[in-house]
Amino acid sequence: MNKIAWVAMMLPLSFGAYAETGGFEAGKTPPPQHKEDAGYKGSEDTAETPVKLIKDFRPGGYATLEGYIVKRIEDDTYQFRDSTGTVYIDASPATFKGKTYSAEDKVRVSAKVHGKGQATYLKVTRIDEP
Repeated sequence: MNKIAWVAMMLPLSFGAYAETGGFEAGKTPPPQHKEDAGYKGSEDTAETPVKLIKDFRPGGYATLEGYIVKRIEDDTYQFRDSTGTVYIDASPATFKGKTYSAEDKVRVSAKVHGKGQATYLKVTRIDEP
């Protein structure tokens, strides 16, 4: 019983030693700032892609675009436009995550490329605000 009482008494004292090791440590040099592309912190691979380049992408590639959903064509098919052109996108209701966007709202679309040349369209995996 004596050992249990001793451990119970020492346990609260040991937490104080661990609590003092966290926090901010001044005097250190921060790492270099990363480049930010298309709202994501990381490499050039996450850069925003203009619509005019999408038609040259290989099918199955991924792209991130910023622009406007201009109009609904049918069911899950929409016309997407940026400053370089337009492309059709296939966006299920789940990709909107309950949000409603108008043609005046700028959006960021992450999508998988389908087709080649003039038959290119995007299968949307995510729609966010830029």
